[in-house]
Amino acid sequence: MKVIKGIKVYEVEDLSKILGLTEVAIRRYIRAGRIPGQKIGKRWYVSDENLKAFINPKPVREAK
Repeated sequence: MKVIKGIKVYEVEDLSKILGLTEVAIRRYIRAGRIPGQKIGKRWYVSDENLKAFINPKPVREAK
């Protein structure tokens, strides 16, 4: 975990350990938009907020 401009961010390697998924799977999730991330240089970063949203998704309400 790193802090960039006051925001906690995780690299792919960190997420792999936290979520128990391979680094390849994490990159696929990011590219597919399942985990919102930002590429800076050659590295992907995911904010603490986006990681929490991925782990605890909000339930989708049905339209009335």
